[in-house]
Amino acid sequence: MTVDRLVFIPFKRDQAGDFIAETKKAEALGASTHHGRKFALVCYDDPGKPLASLGFSPMTRVMIAGHGLAGRPYVSNSAGYGQKEYLPYNVVVDRLIEKGLPKRYLGAISCDVCYSSIKNDNNPAFADLVARYLHKKGYRLAHTIGYLGPLGAVPEKISDKHKFLHRVVDLMKDGVEVTVKSTDAKERFLGARSIPRHLENLAAVANTCPAY
Repeated sequence: MTVDRLVFIPFKRDQAGDFIAETKKAEALGASTHHGRKFALVCYDDPGKPLASLGFSPMTRVMIAGHGLAGRPYVSNSAGYGQKEYLPYNVVVDRLIEKGLPKRYLGAISCDVCYSSIKNDNNPAFADLVARYLHKKGYRLAHTIGYLGPLGAVPEKISDKHKFLHRVVDLMKDGVEVTVKSTDAKERFLGARSIPRHLENLAAVANTCPAY
């Protein structure tokens, strides 16, 4: 599969809503970005195992789409698109595997989820949980990426100092909100640590997010 970015939406297409529209916008703006990425998009109910064609793909990044909060082990789809659903990290990874993610995949798996690299008092960050569960399932070559704040899915202009459009993250610094390039607000996770027992074997839930 000759793409730079593969957006994986772990929901059915009729529940994916704005994730599909945002991917199309991001690709349409490709010529205005620094790297001009080529995108592919896979939803959970797409037929077959489309991720199997990734192969080793060290230069391809899989991007998991979803909405999240700091320390929340679930991602959700957007309100107003089919049934509201909350998927835990393990279901998201199981769906990636079901769609054919090769164990020899060498690239990054980016959790394109707001606050996905932020833990809370009870739980590791979502991207960290995804990495740990991948490791548990035998995926020892890939790593995950999470973000430190609200992430914009569509590239935008930060300031006149920047020639190109960038995906951005909003951060708080000294009580002031600042917008930075996503590459300056990310964290990588390798997944070698164990999963907390209270977060093992979580199930998908409709309509209302469980306490976390």
